[in-house]
Amino acid sequence: MHTAVPAMLDLRQLDLNLLLAFDAIYHQRSITRAAEVMSLTQPAMSNALRRLRQLCDDPLFIKTHQGVAPTLVAHRLSGSVREALDSLREALRHTPAAHATPAARSLRISCPEAFQPTLLGALLESPAFDWQPRFYQSRRREALQELTGGKLDLLIDIDQPLSQQSGLRKLPLLVDQYVFAHGEALTQPPRTLQEYLKVPQIQVSQRRDGLAPIDLELGLRGQRRHIALTLQSALAARLIADQRPYGLTLPSRVAQLLGLRQSPLPLEQPVGIELCLYVESRYRFEQAMEQAIQQVQRAFAGLQALPHPQRQGA
Repeated sequence: MHTAVPAMLDLRQLDLNLLLAFDAIYHQRSITRAAEVMSLTQPAMSNALRRLRQLCDDPLFIKTHQGVAPTLVAHRLSGSVREALDSLREALRHTPAAHATPAARSLRISCPEAFQPTLLGALLESPAFDWQPRFYQSRRREALQELTGGKLDLLIDIDQPLSQQSGLRKLPLLVDQYVFAHGEALTQPPRTLQEYLKVPQIQVSQRRDGLAPIDLELGLRGQRRHIALTLQSALAARLIADQRPYGLTLPSRVAQLLGLRQSPLPLEQPVGIELCLYVESRYRFEQAMEQAIQQVQRAFAGLQALPHPQRQGA
């Protein structure tokens, strides 16, 4: 009695693009993000996955609420596929085509407007820089979902708790405190809390609603500052502050980057803020992204060295 031997996959049936698609999906854990990495549409990537499933006679990736999870067969394939692709890339590295200038890869970023020049400068200094940065303003409630869903690559925002199942990394960037900032039009900053609450202020926020940390702090005391104008653009607020006697309550580093005068808030205790960088954990597999992240961390570490304003009489 003879035991049936499973038929082996004929390599002539295999399209190299399918291996690239498999590698991208395995490391991105998202069909949407894998399609972005390969510059394909999501239907094209889904079609590649369908062909892979037929060739391997296995689902390979199971849909989850966070993206897709590899099956046991996919885990077994992943090492060999990555090794084969790396070997092929190394061989092609010695061809004349390897010296051609590579196409820029888009890097979708959401961060406060005032920090965009700092972040861009850090990326340009990255040894493996081949990015085409694209800055967006995401709503805070949606930003983390956009990151896990592959719509964003980097997010810089205030410190927020993350679940262990989020698939995200949170890297501290900057610890700061709020100050009163103003331009040329306002000659004298408020010296007392009563003066501070009366001064008309420009609220800078990318969100349509919600309170800033300083407003939450004042609310606990039953107090409210005078918000005369709300803007999404910090640069627009900077121009207005030179024309109108309005103040701003901003993190000290933001006021410094905008070139505004600043003084401590007339409060008994300073109001702090912590800024963090959020990225997907899977980027540990991509050397270029890790180098970019390290450059961003170094750039923001330089901002930490700026001196805080001293209280009057200190």
